[in-house]
Amino acid sequence: MVFVLEQHRENIRWTKTGEVGVGLQEMGNKGAVGLRLGYAVPDSDDTVELTFVAAHLAPMEEALQRRNDDWKSIVRRLVFAPVTMKGTSKTTESQAAREESEPLLKGSASNDQSPHGLYTPTSHLIVAGDLNYRTSNTKPFPGADAFLFPKLNTGSQDNGNFYSLLHRDQLSRERKAGRTCHGLTESPIHFPPTYKWSKKAQIMAEKEDKMTTWDWAKHRWPSWCDRILYLELPGWMKVEMPQLAIEVDKYGALPLMPTSDHQPVLLTMKIPLKGIPGPEAVGGGDDVRVNPPFDIDPQWRERRQSARRKEIAVGILAYLVLTWEGRSIVLALIIGTLLGWSVVQGLLV
Repeated sequence: MVFVLEQHRENIRWTKTGEVGVGLQEMGNKGAVGLRLGYAVPDSDDTVELTFVAAHLAPMEEALQRRNDDWKSIVRRLVFAPVTMKGTSKTTESQAAREESEPLLKGSASNDQSPHGLYTPTSHLIVAGDLNYRTSNTKPFPGADAFLFPKLNTGSQDNGNFYSLLHRDQLSRERKAGRTCHGLTESPIHFPPTYKWSKKAQIMAEKEDKMTTWDWAKHRWPSWCDRILYLELPGWMKVEMPQLAIEVDKYGALPLMPTSDHQPVLLTMKIPLKGIPGPEAVGGGDDVRVNPPFDIDPQWRERRQSARRKEIAVGILAYLVLTWEGRSIVLALIIGTLLGWSVVQGLLV
């Protein structure tokens, strides 16, 4: 979800959204959702384009290639389309449903109605989520590797020397090799792994204001699964306006929540209130905004619609099987069917 301060709400000129599933049968248990918006700079005719993407990639230490493939699928099939408003309904119920489905940040339609993927020449890009990259390609050996897990040392500045584990981070290695998160930048990490915290740690998080020890789940390598990355200003903008730059204020972790084995992360940054000009004047060169690593899948819309139908079917099945309400409906249908069959048989005798 993207929130905007009330005083800036009227500056949202237009919005576009996109979604893609990369889970089983391309369903959305893994995948990405995105929002692209145009922010009208006050007292100016300029518009700053901002793209926010939340992603969830494949889990497990050994699934490195799957994560890279998930990223490729996101680049190819996360396509942004203008947010359209539904027509006004005559009934109260339909009106309520319509209001519930419409975004609070409506804006107006963008002049550009053509589909654009994750990368586009004139937009900033921020990617966040459980990217699931680990610090090992194999699971820890039970009981033997736990002594290598970082430990909180309140009397030392190195905090258990988790930096030695950070050197094994898959995302940093794969990104530098050009196999994932192409062109994206990440601020230096100076916080401990965000995953996987033990049940004991989650209980402690609810009782204590500050961690006094780090307690990790023993069957997973502590890893920085939760990340926030962004695109720097394009080269042609730096040439034309060298005084402008993106400034990162803080990149860190928030307190552990008692309901999750992940620790949330935050990134605060300042982006220049200047729209990114098109690269036509100076040429885009090798900038990833102009030359993305993968082309948009021409079947992206059909594939998403097919996956959405599967999601609905699986959702209905899960409701009927996994919830008390659903089971009650199934039981009522079975009883009704048996009673109906009995009545029919009685009439035929």
